[in-house]
Amino acid sequence: MGQKISWEDAEKLGLSQESNDSIFAPPNKYGYKIRINHPSIKPLYERYKDKLGEWILSDKQRFEFELHIINALKKHHKNNLI
Repeated sequence: MGQKISWEDAEKLGLSQESNDSIFAPPNKYGYKIRINHPSIKPLYERYKDKLGEWILSDKQRFEFELHIINALKKHHKNNLI
């Protein structure tokens, strides 16, 4: 086993990390681009699941949801540039 550290030291290490407020997911092995648990995305994700009548989305459904979000962001960004 590795070295053990006290809970106090572990807490300090955890607090020193910067939070990531981005809606974009870090690189991952699944290829997901959007953080579905982000406070701005979660309600949209839940509505999308309800619309499909699904409790858990398949990878294909998840990628389709992400495509909707990315397209909406592009449209919003384009409209704000005009």
